[in-house]
Amino acid sequence: MPPRNGALVQGNALKLALFGANCSSGRTYATIPNPWVASWENNLKLAQLADEIGIEGMVPIARWKGYAGESHINSETFESITWACGLLAATRRLNVFCTVHISLFPPLIAAKQMATADHIGQGRLVLNLVCGAIEPEFQMFGVRMLEHDDRYAQGEEWWSIVQKIWAGDGPFDFDGAYYTLRGVEGAPGPYGGQTPLVMNAGISPAGRSFAIRHSDLHFDGVKLPEASTDRIDETRRLAREAGREVQVWTPVGIICRPTRREADEYMRYLVDNADRAAIGNVIDILAKDTGARTDPESVARRNGEGLIERQVLARGAYCAVGDPDSVADELARLHAVGFDGLALNFVDYLRDLPYLAQEVLPRLERLGLRTGVTTG
Repeated sequence: MPPRNGALVQGNALKLALFGANCSSGRTYATIPNPWVASWENNLKLAQLADEIGIEGMVPIARWKGYAGESHINSETFESITWACGLLAATRRLNVFCTVHISLFPPLIAAKQMATADHIGQGRLVLNLVCGAIEPEFQMFGVRMLEHDDRYAQGEEWWSIVQKIWAGDGPFDFDGAYYTLRGVEGAPGPYGGQTPLVMNAGISPAGRSFAIRHSDLHFDGVKLPEASTDRIDETRRLAREAGREVQVWTPVGIICRPTRREADEYMRYLVDNADRAAIGNVIDILAKDTGARTDPESVARRNGEGLIERQVLARGAYCAVGDPDSVADELARLHAVGFDGLALNFVDYLRDLPYLAQEVLPRLERLGLRTGVTTG
């Protein structure tokens, strides 16, 4: 039996995934004609194309409520566990992530759903565990959003319950601060009896600590690549001290055109048509969640730091904009400072991914960062 999540644990030095395609408009905050349509047909075509060209994974956004503004970004989304089931059934090697809000999914239901998806994909499901930060979504569910650090304490209990179910330790009782459960059981566990890889994007002190203790892939942000080296090194050191190895990933917005001029012109077009109301709504929501925390990442979120180009193309994430040579160089630059994987978003995934496959992936192969389609 091949190793579970084989394309992520073996193979290419620089791993790539597609990010946000399950949401209308993806991660592009602009009022433009023909924004990304997150239909099932489009997601299925995209997953099968990614599978064919050797992209390692697809990462969804768990979104329950859009960000309003003129573009109504993310107002239509697919729930990520059921989305993952469909894509895993229709692909051969692609790892499909499910992004699960710990506070909104009872652990017994989530454990059963995730194990089912993992059997469908025969060990290609990846868990992206999130503790939530958007209060209007909690209100929509009628769930009180806990204080920031308490959400991660709840996450500790939630994940320990899921792991205990999957270990076959039932029936068991659980008495915690957030869950009181009796006679718990939930076979089957994941495919092959092995726990799926876990991603977490915690960046606050409590969130990052949770990620280092429990995740196999830490999803972290970046400003200038070279400014990320110390943080990446520290993440790896802290994980190793806990007896674990952690990959570090970051999101990247991509505009790749035959010439730098064409790419820059398209970026200016997006900026000229930025949905500033939606961007402002995101910044306000995240600023409220950071409270008075003083760590640099929380301060940056509270202040809405980031060039408008990053906000409009990738919700504040790093962007690679240019011709194929410059985009390949930027992706290589991110790997050189320590990132193992990149989660890419495009304005139009089905239009832009084929060009990346044709022009950028061969350049990354020549740089020794990828070797084409891998197995597993």
